[in-house]
Amino acid sequence: MGPARQNGAEVVPIINHLIETILFDYIVYSYDWHPVNHISFVDNLRNRTRYIKGGYNASIQVYDTVTYTGPKYETEQVLWPAHCIQNTDDAKLHPDLIVNPDKNNIIHIRKGTDPDIDSYSAFADNNKGQKTVLDTELKKRNVTHVIVAGLALDFCVGATALDAMDLNYKTFVVEDASRGITMDTIRKRLDEMTNRGIKIIKSSQVKQL
Repeated sequence: MGPARQNGAEVVPIINHLIETILFDYIVYSYDWHPVNHISFVDNLRNRTRYIKGGYNASIQVYDTVTYTGPKYETEQVLWPAHCIQNTDDAKLHPDLIVNPDKNNIIHIRKGTDPDIDSYSAFADNNKGQKTVLDTELKKRNVTHVIVAGLALDFCVGATALDAMDLNYKTFVVEDASRGITMDTIRKRLDEMTNRGIKIIKSSQVKQL
């Protein structure tokens, strides 16, 4: 739970209701799938001090933003607690989340696998250098509309929605089926998405799309 004190588990029954009541053509499940030495983990900061722009400062803490100049990329990075480490229970979907058993209409996307770059979006890393297969798979299936929900609204949900819009999908974010980290970043992301033409909707509106 981040500074906004929003409980991420609250989205599970809302998303489950959508899965159970709406016949989606395809459902995408995205996973953070981080190596233990991932750049986003605040505990790895001390192993990357030589790459911190402006130098290391002992006061840097979780949720702060730093700019790394290497080892492979220059990238701005929010620092997080260690999470979703590959092949651990923490990297699995929530146990109560419905995973559609029809393998023909589900797509699983693992992201954030490169230790030196984060990936909020299910389409690409934060520098847009490495793409996942998601856009290719959606285009192959003639998908035109993308509906995004989950965690975190101000980071992964927002980044995925913005990329979907850039890739010419008609894009919607289900606000009550999403939770965020800080109230400030949630507000800024909602404004950014709205200004870019993304529709912010409630779960009760999805069926009408």
